[in-house]
Amino acid sequence: MKLTQPKKNEKIIVQAQQKARTFFRTKRANCAESVFRGIYESVETDLPPQVASLLTPLGGGVGMAGENCGALLAGVMALALVYRREDHGEALEEHRRRLWKVYAFYNQLPHRFKEKYGSLRCWDLTKPYIYGSQKCRQFCEELVAESAGMVAELLLEAREKGLDFRFQENLLEQTAEATGLSIEELIRLKEKGEPFPDPTTIK
Repeated sequence: MKLTQPKKNEKIIVQAQQKARTFFRTKRANCAESVFRGIYESVETDLPPQVASLLTPLGGGVGMAGENCGALLAGVMALALVYRREDHGEALEEHRRRLWKVYAFYNQLPHRFKEKYGSLRCWDLTKPYIYGSQKCRQFCEELVAESAGMVAELLLEAREKGLDFRFQENLLEQTAEATGLSIEELIRLKEKGEPFPDPTTIK
C-alpha cells in the first residue's frame, strides 16, 4: 500500500526524534550534539559529521551557564544544514532577499520551543528537576527528542511551502516602533544593504 504524504512526514519526524534520543541516552553526545546529530543523519548535506563537535560548548545552556537551551540552539544550527547563506552569484539585493526569507524560517523554532516549554533558558527548564539528577536527565532526553522533531517538522514545512514563512515576535518590532517604519519597509532597506535609520535623527 502506498503511504500518504502525512505518514511519510510523520516517519521522518519520528526518525529524527529516535536518532537524537539514542545519541543522548548512550551518552555519546550532550543535548546540543544529540539534536544536531539526529537531524544531520536525517538530511542530505555536504558538511562532514565532524561539524557536530562544534556544538559541544552549547551543553548546559552554553558551557553550563544555564542560558539558551543547547537543544534549541543546536536545532537552529541544524536547520542551516539545509537552508543557510549561500552565494549563488546573483545581485546583492536578491541575495539579501533570500537571506531574509531564511531568517524568517529560523525565527519559527524559538517560538515553537517556547510555546511548548514556556522558556528558552536551560536554567528555567531544568530547575524543577535539579540539573544533573536522573529526573532531569529523563526530562532532557524527552526535550532533545522533541526538539529534533520540531526541526524535522519545520524542514518538511519549508520544503512544502518553499520557505514561505513570516517573522513572529522579533527585534525588528523594536526598530519599527522607534522609527515609525513598518517591518516590511525595514526588511526592504536590509535587502538593499541600507542601514536602518537612527531614531534620534527622526523628527
